[in-house]
Amino acid sequence: MSRSRTEVYREAHAKWAAGQYGEAEHIMRALWEGSDGLRALHEMLFVAYVLRDEGKPVSELRLLLDLLESFQNDQNAVLLADAWSMAGAALRLLGESRLALDAFLQATDIEPNAAQKLVECSNAIFTANAIEGITSEEMQELYARYRALLAKREIAPLAPVRYAHDALRIGYLSADLRDHPVAAFVQSLFRGYDRTRFSIYAYSLAKREDVVTERLRAGGAIWRSMQGETHERIAAQIRADEIDVLVDLAGHTAGNALPVFAYRPAPVMISGIGYMGSTGLLETRGFLSDVHCAPDAQSPYFVEPLLRLPHSHFCYAPYSKFPTPGEPPCQSHGYVTFGCFNQFAKVTDAMLANWAQILAILPDAHLVLKHKLLGMEEGRDYARKRLMRLGLPFDRVELRGYTSDYLTEYHDIDIALDTSPYTGGLTTCEALYMGVPVVTLAGAYHGARFGASLLENVGLGELVAGDAGEYIALAVHFAHEWELLRLLRQSIRPQMECSPLMDGTGYVRTVEEIYEMLV
Repeated sequence: MSRSRTEVYREAHAKWAAGQYGEAEHIMRALWEGSDGLRALHEMLFVAYVLRDEGKPVSELRLLLDLLESFQNDQNAVLLADAWSMAGAALRLLGESRLALDAFLQATDIEPNAAQKLVECSNAIFTANAIEGITSEEMQELYARYRALLAKREIAPLAPVRYAHDALRIGYLSADLRDHPVAAFVQSLFRGYDRTRFSIYAYSLAKREDVVTERLRAGGAIWRSMQGETHERIAAQIRADEIDVLVDLAGHTAGNALPVFAYRPAPVMISGIGYMGSTGLLETRGFLSDVHCAPDAQSPYFVEPLLRLPHSHFCYAPYSKFPTPGEPPCQSHGYVTFGCFNQFAKVTDAMLANWAQILAILPDAHLVLKHKLLGMEEGRDYARKRLMRLGLPFDRVELRGYTSDYLTEYHDIDIALDTSPYTGGLTTCEALYMGVPVVTLAGAYHGARFGASLLENVGLGELVAGDAGEYIALAVHFAHEWELLRLLRQSIRPQMECSPLMDGTGYVRTVEEIYEMLV
């Protein structure tokens, strides 16, 4: 007896749930072939999920675009919005940020669920930060769209309130209080605060808490695990805890709870550290920045004012054991090796063109690119075609996927090349801590100047370029300084440890002054 279509679909779904992605895909494609190519919307979307988890982003995107064309007039808005969102994520992974932005906006428009609309709009805003030449007007339009969606939810703000606590109560709101890059920049705030003047509360939205969570929790914060709670419930808990200053650590990153701000649960609400741009919310009193990232307290790329710290706006405190820096590989290879371990979504065509010019000037130099995309066969093929189109000599470019011991791979790199306008954060810190100098291009706004701030605070401001020409010239210049590279290999780590970037006590005291100023 032949099985029904529903039974076949359920079998494929069970294979997918068990991690047997290839078998799930085979079952569904056999079903389609056996029914004269008939494919239902939900079946195509399911196979897109399978291809995503199978590590086939190009096939996933191709199927999604086919789906969206074939079912563009379908009435199932939920599935179509999901398809647009998946297409956006695949495009972003492949480094096609402008197309990804458009896809996320399509998902925002089609999505019928009000809460999910905000998620898709956040996805769009986050993606926009990686677009070369994005204007402040474009960013402000995206913020306005987010505010309009939030206004439609008709959230009634809680009554204004002021407290008179002997110790100010600081609340931190984040989904990333776990093994995540953000944790490396908030350890000092959780462990080094002045207990005579402040009480710390954590509102954790993490789906899974881990050993890093426990390390943060050990600092003495009153811990609220709020994952799965509604924004209204989170706001109510913050109000019940009588928080004086609420600090959002996520911005428009995944799992954020920015709608909580619309309830105005605390008299002062600010954002920073975990995100590079504006919340876009008028309720936000300020955004943590520094004098290197923000020349002025106001920026056309922001809605809220920038709270400019005198040194670094975050403090690096690695929570994993680092290998000892080795000798620069140029000494054994006989040529310089550049590297970039940043997310491939940050690698714009303009940046690839800069790297192509560097390699053209230095005919013996090599380039190593590393990201999880480049560990996927389809990802490597897609990246290879893109690199070749932009003139990079592929015989001197090595593509590597993610590995758990990736820090040791900095032994293979002489000079790291930062991305722009979405620069490295944790990646830059890790490269520097491994003794690898990083050449960065300072952009025109806060998020595009992260690299400049890190290097200035470490005392390596000579590695900061003001434009593309200077970026190329700096990379070429340092490629000839082999003895300097050897000295930097051993000196950068101790230099970092004595710098404002890793001065936990000084950093926390400065941030605490900001809190007291705002109340």
